Amino acid sequence: MLGVRLDPDTEKALDRFAHRSRRSKSDIAREAIRRYVHQKDAKLVAEARLQSLRAAARGWSAEDEEWEALAAANDEPDRSSE
Repeated sequence: MLGVRLDPDTEKALDRFAHRSRRSKSDIAREAIRRYVHQKDAKLVAEARLQSLRAAARGWSAEDEEWEALAAANDEPDRSSE
């Protein structure tokens, strides 16, 4: 079970859309979340493949120190959105 709070404008827009499309708000939210998760997951997989290809092109192996540095850098929290 998931509860989501929306700002008033988004809630009104969702109400209107649900009414016009003759669908429930839950059905619309389910579809939107499913699409969002699928899209974001596909992007993560693509990025992982790209990083692996770049590493292979550099001749890196799993034991290389560069991997450890890259992993450490990726473990740091992303503060750009704060």
